[in-house]
Amino acid sequence: MRHAARRSSRVYTSGELNQLIDSILHPLARKSPYIMILDGVLHGIAEKNPSASTVKFIKYNLPKLLEHIARDVSERRSTNA
Repeated sequence: MRHAARRSSRVYTSGELNQLIDSILHPLARKSPYIMILDGVLHGIAEKNPSASTVKFIKYNLPKLLEHIARDVSERRSTNA
């Protein structure tokens, strides 16, 4: 008698989850730093490795986040001048 192949209890692999997060949030993250932060948090949850996810966030997203903040500060100063 053959045993049925066991199905994984996971619906998506971590790579598939990361692709899903990227496809939904990356277009929105260009306009909002909050979405960029949410993107990093969700990747950390999907990867189940907070330290590695934090390093990736710092490497890839922190520079973009700082540019966004600097641009906002600059725009506020020019409108208040």
